[in-house]
Amino acid sequence: MSYEQIAFAAKYGGTLFFFVFFLCVLVYVFWPGGGKRAKEAAGVLFQDDHPIVEATENEEQS
Repeated sequence: MSYEQIAFAAKYGGTLFFFVFFLCVLVYVFWPGGGKRAKEAAGVLFQDDHPIVEATENEEQS
């Protein structure tokens, strides 16, 4: 295989991969109930509980 063939395959293979990935993300978000999961995931940073920090603090105390 020549450089041109490898570059062509990488360019269009990558484009195809990311296009399919994008379609999968759209299906995941717009699937019935998917919007609710996306909104819940978006709000995780603004919740008052911090389970990772609490677990680390509990490990240090024991």
